[in-house]
Amino acid sequence: MIVIHNHLGGIEFTRSFFESLIASTATKCFGVSAMNASTPAERLADIIPPLGRALDIKKGVNVKIHDKKVYIGIHISVMYGVNVSAVVSSIKNKLCYAVEEQTMMPVEKIDVYIDGLTH
Repeated sequence: MIVIHNHLGGIEFTRSFFESLIASTATKCFGVSAMNASTPAERLADIIPPLGRALDIKKGVNVKIHDKKVYIGIHISVMYGVNVSAVVSSIKNKLCYAVEEQTMMPVEKIDVYIDGLTH
């Protein structure tokens, strides 16, 4: 839980909020076809059927907050034939804007990992 204090009081953000915001923003970017697993637990969850639970949209998102600065890492697949550097630049710009707009916390670093291509 991250708490930011201002003259009106405190605002609390959960890690889940950051992960959902980042995943939903990234998947809406042109060229992004899927979010990929980034941890062994997420990879195992991909292999085992969901057993009635909803697919986890936050898969592939790593968020760290240090000194009230946000560090983001995402693992994605992109569509075949798109300009990868343009897709990555677009993702970085949109993520930075979305996180800073919603939380008023500066984004220090965004790492985009391209794990695959899809048709």
